[in-house]
Amino acid sequence: MTTAPPSLLAYFDASVHYGPDNATPVSAAVGFLVEDGVETYVERSLAVDAFVSSAALEHRALVETARAVADRFDRVSSLHLHGDADAALRATDPAHPAEPTDPVGRRRVREVRDLLADVPVVTYRAVDRSRNARAHDLARQGHRE
Repeated sequence: MTTAPPSLLAYFDASVHYGPDNATPVSAAVGFLVEDGVETYVERSLAVDAFVSSAALEHRALVETARAVADRFDRVSSLHLHGDADAALRATDPAHPAEPTDPVGRRRVREVRDLLADVPVVTYRAVDRSRNARAHDLARQGHRE
């Protein structure tokens, strides 16, 4: 007997630490988790060595989340992506005409869409920080200091 592919929830976030001048970034990280509402399948923090902006870092967090889903699951019935980066979500969601103007953002949008191309239903939802607290904590844990 085969089991039905899971319906998944994923939460992602990015974090930047700034130096004493509060203008120079000294550390960047992303965090994400993938669950089905009962069981957590993936929970990860990653340091990021180079980034061009906070927006690009949020896109990176979304890419890493999509990559984790693609690597961990052969089949998924639906994936519901949540983050507090509305611009990254809107740019990646095919239902919205917004697209990043920078080449890094455009590349990452394509990468997410390619990684999730076989998932029949993908939704993109902006949530406030309180509903994204675990991903935020994971992103903050990823800093190298």
